Amino acid sequence: MKFKFLNTFLILSIVMTGCSSEPKSFDILWADKSTQSEESIDSAIERLSKAKINFIIAENGSVLIEKKSLNKAVACCT
Repeated sequence: MKFKFLNTFLILSIVMTGCSSEPKSFDILWADKSTQSEESIDSAIERLSKAKINFIIAENGSVLIEKKSLNKAVACCT
């Protein structure tokens, strides 16, 4: 009985922890496609990749990073 309760508690804890994690939010514009050349965009992508900083490329071609990665990106890529 005690083992069953412990397993149930453990499974519920894991599920609740997974549900409470925040989704990644890429809300900082790092390289704007409308104002920078293709070479600048490619260079930014290469530097962010080498620094292991999460980024996405938006539909318009701009590069976005997570807010929590801003200081790291500034330190390595400017």
